[in-house]
Amino acid sequence: MGEGIMQSRGVVIIGGGIGGLCAAIALRQAGLEVAVYERAEAYRPLGAGLSLWPNAMRAFEALGLAREVSGVGASWRETVMHRWDGKVLSRMAVEELCRELGQPTVGLLRAELQQVLLRALGPGVVHLGAACTGFHVEGEGVRVTFADGQQVRGDCLIGADGLHSVVRQRLLPEVRPRYGGRTSWRGVVNVASEVIPEGSQFELYGPGARFGITHIGRGPEGTWRMYWFLLVPAPQGGQDVEGGHREAVLSHVRGWMEPVESLVRATPESDILRTDIHYLEPLPSWGEGPVTLLGDSAHAMVTDMGQGACQAIEDALVLAKLLREDTDRVRALRTYESKRRPRTAHIAELSLRAGSIRYLRNPVARWGRDLLMQALPSSVALNQLRRVVGYDFLAS
Repeated sequence: MGEGIMQSRGVVIIGGGIGGLCAAIALRQAGLEVAVYERAEAYRPLGAGLSLWPNAMRAFEALGLAREVSGVGASWRETVMHRWDGKVLSRMAVEELCRELGQPTVGLLRAELQQVLLRALGPGVVHLGAACTGFHVEGEGVRVTFADGQQVRGDCLIGADGLHSVVRQRLLPEVRPRYGGRTSWRGVVNVASEVIPEGSQFELYGPGARFGITHIGRGPEGTWRMYWFLLVPAPQGGQDVEGGHREAVLSHVRGWMEPVESLVRATPESDILRTDIHYLEPLPSWGEGPVTLLGDSAHAMVTDMGQGACQAIEDALVLAKLLREDTDRVRALRTYESKRRPRTAHIAELSLRAGSIRYLRNPVARWGRDLLMQALPSSVALNQLRRVVGYDFLAS
């Protein structure tokens, strides 16, 4: 596609992340022509881990990809929450809920999920190195422009371009992401032993910090691939010294129960990422005319419910269903927004609430929190989780 040349596409998706790729697969299965434009020059082979709860796995089953997605990750059966020194505060039988819902919970590398989705799409759908700079609604369609002068016309435009969405910026120029008050470090490492029981996810709570460990499949030569994260309240925009990610993490978790320190020390410095956590307040609208938003561009949320990617996947399936059922594209987009906005706003609010008690520094407040976690029946937490991950988003 040369500079200034207009090409016509059915549905134009800006952003080739998890939500954009899932939307492309679902829309193609619904019989629509789709093109995805991603600003990155290539997909990175490594990256952060990801949790896919039963609501996301239900979507992959609908796409015919559930077995392949499960095959590149690891299912977990139980979440065990600890105090930093190893005292168990709570256990949640995730397997019980998954059995009830008929879907597993899977931990995997985000990059490996992207590869599954790219294989499902096949060649010629995703265009890399395509940085969207804006769009103009023209008649019943939309013209999209790119940094290199390319232009594409489509029947409708889906902005799936993440937290700093160009599409959202054009629709709602006054909206700005908000800092969630915490920074995160994330690492992936292959280890010779399972480190924590297979099928378990560990969470640890210390003074103003939360650390998590999850199996995300098998690495080379029979190793165990582990994903860990650390979240700590911190000023926005902080950075580690060059080559200092590992040491920054260790400064927060020295003396914590094993295998926390050993996992961090075993992780290559280049495989540790640091990212500030941002979110969006519920938007006044998601679109206008033949344009709408999907995933983080519409409802970026803090990480405390592990639902960010899951909600983008839900978006994708609902959007495709409605565009398949209604030939009036604009009406279908508005229906999609009316269905998804309340659901995602609710999950975002639950995520903020969940985070409010996880990063306490005051010893008395932490003592009270830990006591409550020990006293609360696991059935209460499971019931709350069931309402999130057992939601039938395709029937609503």
